[in-house]
Amino acid sequence: MPTAALKTLGCKLNQYESEQMREQLQHLGFAIVDFDTPADLVVINSCTVTHHADRDTRRLARRAKKTNPHAFVIVTGCYAEVSPEELRAIPEIDLVCRATDKLRMGELVRGLSPETCGAGPKGADPMPSVSEVGSAPGTAGDRPGAPHLISRFAEHTRCFVKVQEGCNERCSYCIIPQARGPSRSVPPEEILEQARRLALAGHPEIVLIGTHLGQFGLDLPQADDLVALVRRLAAIPELQRLRLSSIEPREVSEDLIALMAQDGGQREPKLCRYLHIPLQSGCDSVLARMNRPYDTAFYADLIGRTHAAQPAAGLGADVIVGFPGETEGEFEQTRRFVEGLPLSYLHVFTYSPRKGTPAAGMPGQIPHDVALARNHILRDLSERKRTTFAESVVGQTLGVVLQTDEGAGRLRGITDNYLQLRVQAPPDLLQKLVPCEVTAATAGALTGRLL
Repeated sequence: MPTAALKTLGCKLNQYESEQMREQLQHLGFAIVDFDTPADLVVINSCTVTHHADRDTRRLARRAKKTNPHAFVIVTGCYAEVSPEELRAIPEIDLVCRATDKLRMGELVRGLSPETCGAGPKGADPMPSVSEVGSAPGTAGDRPGAPHLISRFAEHTRCFVKVQEGCNERCSYCIIPQARGPSRSVPPEEILEQARRLALAGHPEIVLIGTHLGQFGLDLPQADDLVALVRRLAAIPELQRLRLSSIEPREVSEDLIALMAQDGGQREPKLCRYLHIPLQSGCDSVLARMNRPYDTAFYADLIGRTHAAQPAAGLGADVIVGFPGETEGEFEQTRRFVEGLPLSYLHVFTYSPRKGTPAAGMPGQIPHDVALARNHILRDLSERKRTTFAESVVGQTLGVVLQTDEGAGRLRGITDNYLQLRVQAPPDLLQKLVPCEVTAATAGALTGRLL
């Protein structure tokens, strides 16, 4: 039996698409093995958000060839889309697969000769070395609907479902619109069928993902939007819990907030009380240089209204420190702004120049040690906020998806409002959604009692 290894870098979209590729290869007869195990075929699903991600892809390709010099190495993903020529120059890489073709990986591999990677019809022409296949990122008319709906999410308790990809915005630091193209929505019926399959496979939580999740439906002929999609998904009997991934500030509507509100008749019980709303900076002058389409007043009002509607909601934010030209005063504005918001945690990123973006050429690039110090300040603030939020839910009963066996009869899982909780429970409850009473909070993590 031929063997294949996959390595995924980057975002949740890449993780979902890697699962599609994994199942296509399994259907061809490949046994999937660990990445560090010698394999006949190696697929690296790359990220290109930072130059560090590019470096990791190159390193992994070389490592794959070192592990098995006869392996056929394919690189796909966003790096392969943005800079295919860089990858073609690496001798360890046999095939660069562009964006629109990675989801037909099975079809591409089927054309390889048995001598090339251990699969494919007898007598097929071998794939030429250091090749490139595929076309540019999808256009507005190309839907990202999956040619292969996955049956399960391997080695994951919670699973992802792609509903949209691509982005129409042009933030000055971001390369992703070049890698993923303009915003396109997956047809709702495909989303519903994918969610149904994963729910039937036993996944207790489904996370809706997209490059620009809130733009779902804007390019569809019917009147579907994210709120309508959530309601249709929640009507699937087998689906137990639904979560939204990151959503942009201007796409959080009043109707969406109402779906998780504490009071009122619009509450959808299956939807997690959780929103991750990128901020990026708490200073208006920095937001303007980033070309973000809102200001701090808008963001503060949004977070305030969301918190008022559902005080138990987990509210997270991305923040970038060390953006070009960020002065000490501008950073201090961000720190004070974040400190005053009812957020429950932060994802803090140190700005890294990305070739091909306007920000990479901006004056006032911040020294790395200065940016790193600012990163640590906001990470400390995030931990304090997480601790405060965790303490606020002691005594409540929360649904917990149990994900990890920590031994000694203790399981760990995640609550609907995105807190870690440990509980004494039998191992047969792993990968289940169970109710727990929160009995204590320590350093931002919860202890509970199984009900």
